[in-house]
Amino acid sequence: MAEARTYDYAGNIEDVLRNAHEYHTAAYAAETFRGPSLYFHERCMATLGDGITEQRLEYIYGTLASWGMHRMGKGGSKMRPFADFRDSVLASEAMVAELQSTEMEDMNAEGWGLLRQFFRQIRVMATGTTLVGNSKVMAHLTPNLVPPIDRQYTLKYLRGSTNIRNDLRAEWLTMRDLLENFFYRVALEPRFTEAAAEWASSPDQYPWDTSALKIVDNLLIGAMKARE
Repeated sequence: MAEARTYDYAGNIEDVLRNAHEYHTAAYAAETFRGPSLYFHERCMATLGDGITEQRLEYIYGTLASWGMHRMGKGGSKMRPFADFRDSVLASEAMVAELQSTEMEDMNAEGWGLLRQFFRQIRVMATGTTLVGNSKVMAHLTPNLVPPIDRQYTLKYLRGSTNIRNDLRAEWLTMRDLLENFFYRVALEPRFTEAAAEWASSPDQYPWDTSALKIVDNLLIGAMKARE
């Protein structure tokens, strides 16, 4: 059975808060993610208040494909057929509605239980790893609680490794650890909230700053770009 491992993110938190403006600038200067990657993300976020419609799920599905979650050919990650993904999310509709009305600072045992259940019910990836694909789905349905998580930026910066154990329970424990002990702590820090509010008020200049947790994710991207 998978066991939780404790990570100390205190240094990462201070680094991101201290260098937030530098990392934010570096993320946008890189211009790595444009074209379909940005378009589908923006369409997802623009329809956030529309409920879980088929069109909205198509936008999310397209976002994941454009973010590299489905590779043509024999190798690489693979996504399930759209119908499998759609049905798994529709079965969670009431749960998603409740999570959308929950704020980070109000998360309790019940909230974590719902988030865990939603994470476990999503069926979007056909290949072994669940954490990356499911977090990206959740980031577009419950952006108030979940950012996109990936290997190259999130895990490399915070844990020093891109490895993910392909075990649903272990992957959930990893997600909760990242949310509770890093993302939420940064997003609720006054040093972050003031800058984030300013960036989010300029969507034409900063189109990726679509939620507080996505902005934290952008800072991790910038941190890794600055190292490069």
